[in-house]
Amino acid sequence: MSSGAEVAAEAAPPEREPLSVRLIGRGSLAGALVIVAVALVYLLALPYAARVASTPAPPLVITLGDDATVTAGPEWSQAPSELGVTTLTQAGATLQIVTPHDSEGGVVETIEALTESALEEAPAGSVATAPRTFETDAGDAAATVVVQKPLETVQTWVISNGELDVIAVLTAPTSAWAPVSTSAQSLLRTVTLGGAS
Repeated sequence: MSSGAEVAAEAAPPEREPLSVRLIGRGSLAGALVIVAVALVYLLALPYAARVASTPAPPLVITLGDDATVTAGPEWSQAPSELGVTTLTQAGATLQIVTPHDSEGGVVETIEALTESALEEAPAGSVATAPRTFETDAGDAAATVVVQKPLETVQTWVISNGELDVIAVLTAPTSAWAPVSTSAQSLLRTVTLGGAS
């Protein structure tokens, strides 16, 4: 039969070990330093890594020629380009931007001529919208027209500062056209042209 003292001793909670002993099995200064190092990783290094990983990629500034540039967001990828044509892709769509050339008239007249030519080569049943004008972020005149074909949609832009014109053509599957067109419109508003503005 056990005494009351033995029962009290058995009921007493076990002595708690220091954190360093519980985590790494050592109760020394080295163990304490390991605990501090792990805490610093959680408090400083991991939040910093998360901030760096979540920072969006800077926009890509693409030179088109003749001091003209366009700024593409991360949703666009630059594809291999031919001489005089910059090609960007997104979601199965292709945006081709032609190197600036001497202006031959107003943006509406130019885009109407391009649309007429495109409709002559398009399949039967293709239709075009009326030209829609706007200004780029740099204040240059621009116009766009959409040609709806049976299996794809083609949108053309003409941007001009009076001396130079830039022509861009977006070709996309009809199912993907709406969001890609909005993205391309935003991208083309960033076109800057050399010469007079």
